[in-house]
Amino acid sequence: MESKTQQALRLMREKGMTPYAAAKEAGIVPSAIYAAIKREEAKGTMEACPCCGSMVPTERINRAVLKKPA
Repeated sequence: MESKTQQALRLMREKGMTPYAAAKEAGIVPSAIYAAIKREEAKGTMEACPCCGSMVPTERINRAVLKKPA
């Protein structure tokens, strides 16, 4: 059985939902999902998107399409 926090993280990964929307859909307060994101960051499974800054699963970042620093 998946916890509500795990469900919200899954919604973010699989459906591309924002943390706020995923938390609301899962029935938890947004601060719970933001805390979970911080824990995921510490584990190295979530990272800020280099383009927009939103938190996404690390495996979804395609570094091959990013501009190289000058």
